Amino acid sequence: MSANVLGYGVVDELRGYWRGDGPLWRLYWIYGVLVSTTGGAFLSAVAVNKLVNVYVFTTFLAAALVYTGFILISTWRCAFNISGSPLGMEREMWGWLARILTFGWAINAGGAVVMLLQYMLDY
Repeated sequence: MSANVLGYGVVDELRGYWRGDGPLWRLYWIYGVLVSTTGGAFLSAVAVNKLVNVYVFTTFLAAALVYTGFILISTWRCAFNISGSPLGMEREMWGWLARILTFGWAINAGGAVVMLLQYMLDY
């Protein structure tokens, strides 16, 4: 396999999403839901079991926030990159639904950060 397939392909794909290029479904369901849920489960397990000290956990949390910010902004920018009319809904409706859910996702991420930090600090 070439280096482009192993590494640079993903980087180029993520750059495209940042610019608002690329299909919404892959960004939302793969990078957003699947990767973010896995990361959230990891952070929750680390916090609940206090597997690391608060400084290491805060570093993990900061990285997760950067990733989440990237996904939220990219999802907003790619919201209308939908082909066809999935489930009979027009492309425009899906785009606005993606943006509304992105706004809710941001609120949820902020609340999760506060709760996990409180738990780690025994507050």
